[in-house]
Order: sequence, then structure tokens, then C-alpha cells
Amino acid sequence: MIAEVGSRVDPGVSLAEGARLTMAAGEPVRLMLCLSRPHTLEIDAVTAKPTLFAWVDADDVGVLVYRLGPIMPWAQVTYQPHRADEDAAVDGRNVEIMLVDRDSRVVKALHRVRWSYEFAAAVKASVTRMSEAPYNRIGHEHALAALRRRYPTPEDLVIDRADARCTAS
Repeated sequence: MIAEVGSRVDPGVSLAEGARLTMAAGEPVRLMLCLSRPHTLEIDAVTAKPTLFAWVDADDVGVLVYRLGPIMPWAQVTYQPHRADEDAAVDGRNVEIMLVDRDSRVVKALHRVRWSYEFAAAVKASVTRMSEAPYNRIGHEHALAALRRRYPTPEDLVIDRADARCTAS
């Protein structure tokens, strides 16, 4: 999907409220944030510096924790390649962050950043390992429940559990 600020997202793309992470072969990593009537602060945060990331490898699921700009709090999105619509692959360091008004389907903000080499390598190794292992739904659900129980906030994940951290450039 190619998008620019002001463009509309294809009607065939699901825009559930919240964040979605895609990692498709030959494409940048995409973090799509879908919000109903996003506030100006949320829109501005997408392109504000710093853009911070942390990655948590919890065996049957990965968690991308992110903080956009200095005002917005840490947030998170889970990733399991077997549950994705695409063939999972981390082909580089490029990341596209897109904020979409889910009511109008209009792209309100778009920011392209680059992960550090080390961070991209950690995410790639994690996604590759998960892709090569058979999907285990119970293991996936158990890993998510254990993370939520032990690390109730995204900030807790960053401070106490992150396997890799990155300030994007």
C-alpha cells in the first residue's frame, strides 16, 4: 500500500481501531495507527522527534513498543507472523508510520524513519524464528497473558523486558 497524507486508504483494507504492524517481503515495516477522529496532538506526534522503539521477543509472539514524540506515552502492538496477512519478512531498516482517521479513511500523518542496524537485526531474527516454527495458538495466548500479567504497561515492557531498543533516525 502506497499512501501520502490526504490520500484515502483502500476500502478493502480493514481499519480496526488501534495499531497494526505489517512486515512484508520487499516492503518497509509498517506501523498503521487507526483512530476515530484523531486529535491534533496525536497527528503531530507521528512526525515529532524522538521516535523510540523497543522489541520484545516472547517466544510465540513479538511486541513492538513505540513512543512517538515527546508528549505521547509508550504504546504497543503485537506481532505473530502466522497471524499476519502477508509473508512475514524484515527486509531492512525502513519503517513507515501512518496515522489514519478510521471514520474518513484519510491518512492524517505519515512519517518514514530508519531503525538502527542492531534493532532491525534483532526484530528480523525474532520474526524469522517465529516464521520457521509451527504456529501454536495456545503458546501465543499464554505468552500474551504472561506479558500482560508481569508487565501491565508498555512502559514496563520497555524498562524491564525489552530485548532491543532504538531511537529511529
